[in-house]
Amino acid sequence: MKKFYLFSAIAFGIWGQAQNYTNGYFMINEGQFGSANGSLNFVTNSDEIIYRPYATENSNGAFGATAQFGTVYGGKLFVVSKQASDNDATYSAGGRLVVADAVTLKKLKGFNEIDGKDGRSFLGVDEKTGYIGTSNGIYLFDIENLTIGALISGTDVVVDASPDPYKTLNQIGNMIRTSQYVFAIKQDLGIYVINPKTHQIVQTISGSFNSIVQAKDGSVWAIKSDQLVNINSTTFAQTNYAIPTKKYDGTWGAWNAGPFTASIHENSLYFFPIDGWSTSNTLVKFDVTSKSFDENYLTVPSSAGDIYGAGIRINPQTQDFIITPNEFYYTDRIIRFNKEKVQQSLLTLGNGWYQSMPVFPDVNSPIVNSAFPTETFLTGVATIDLKNLVSDDDNLSLAIVKSIKSNSNTSAIQAEINSNDELVLTPINAGTANVVISFNSNGRVVEKTISVSSSSLATAEIKKLQLSIYPNPTADILNIKTQDRVVEVSIFDISGRQINAKINNGQVDVNALQKGNYILKVVTEKAVYQEKFIKK
Repeated sequence: MKKFYLFSAIAFGIWGQAQNYTNGYFMINEGQFGSANGSLNFVTNSDEIIYRPYATENSNGAFGATAQFGTVYGGKLFVVSKQASDNDATYSAGGRLVVADAVTLKKLKGFNEIDGKDGRSFLGVDEKTGYIGTSNGIYLFDIENLTIGALISGTDVVVDASPDPYKTLNQIGNMIRTSQYVFAIKQDLGIYVINPKTHQIVQTISGSFNSIVQAKDGSVWAIKSDQLVNINSTTFAQTNYAIPTKKYDGTWGAWNAGPFTASIHENSLYFFPIDGWSTSNTLVKFDVTSKSFDENYLTVPSSAGDIYGAGIRINPQTQDFIITPNEFYYTDRIIRFNKEKVQQSLLTLGNGWYQSMPVFPDVNSPIVNSAFPTETFLTGVATIDLKNLVSDDDNLSLAIVKSIKSNSNTSAIQAEINSNDELVLTPINAGTANVVISFNSNGRVVEKTISVSSSSLATAEIKKLQLSIYPNPTADILNIKTQDRVVEVSIFDISGRQINAKINNGQVDVNALQKGNYILKVVTEKAVYQEKFIKK
């Protein structure tokens, strides 16, 4: 009891100041089914445990029965439980969905009902909208007004009407948001691919999938019992990679988020094998680049217990593996390994928490780098690759959603972002437009404005964005003259194929090119230019 009061004092702050819950991670707990509502603990970066801070901040408040999933999006913490409440005389139930401030943990709203369905998962889609995964179907959630919306049509298909709840429940499992689409697992059916702008299913990928993640390189990976499946994020084509000896049977029987995860720092996937109701303590690594398995990558000591709940997630700030074993389905522990696989700590929480999932605060906003041009002059259609122009220490760069917020002069400039995360600028008439690009990472948004000018402007206006190349045609050296600092140079042939190019003291060596017509793309600190040249 003394220990609890100590950490309660930390939660309030020694001088009565509110605790800022960003210097560590949350641990969502199921609670003991039949007698306790779901809860939350906070583990600091120095491995101190703050017990039940959500209850402390909300007058002994709790979540629903079997709190199974949590995520932070747009500064809010979303916790999803299977049922609305349990027989808990101490901590009051919060419902199937609880929304709280992710920094202070103050409750914003709770929902007992999700159209009569049990809760499963939550995904932030954009700054205004989220998706709620349920025991059957995906529902819209208005993040701004904190209201549950309509069912996404077609996601409530009954795959199996068996009365046995452990055979199938037609559940929605894990969901991910790429820059273009939402991918959602549907038990025994496959993967729904949903357009997040229209909230309509654009394709259903058939198969018995168990979970889904996105790798550092932006590729989408789903896992079946005996294989990993690479799904092209725009064409949805599949490539299968057989798991050599292990299995991942999934967690549909008593659903949880499952021990399958990806790193945002290295191009690798990780999972603990599942065979029936048994989860192995030996972690498997899959190298996405080399397409190779290491089935004995890391072993959790058996004395810590068996892997429970989501089992493993990777801290985006520290790159530590956070693993949740449970001894005899009673004593809960957290074991932490660093990225070199060296055990850093083993924490014993006590009995009856039943940890379901670690959740990491969103500490950083996305950052747009200096190569993003502030203005550009068009002599034709121009493209600006946005993929490598924005980053976030809390998120995959390739998962950051890019969109056009506004275009001040659509009669002069057409602006769109294509499926390759490229900004495509097309001149329509002479004129200038300010195009505002929005970058959304985990619900945090930054905006950048680019001034785009089309041809037929006055001479004085053109000189502001002056760039010249010479000699043209050339046999060996192409000189670039501009008053601005050159950030990047690229060469494309007439088919659009990119050719490696380097600039040295304002010169580009094109001697190795075959004779013909080419396009030189020059990115300066202020603008993007595309100029045609001829190799003699």
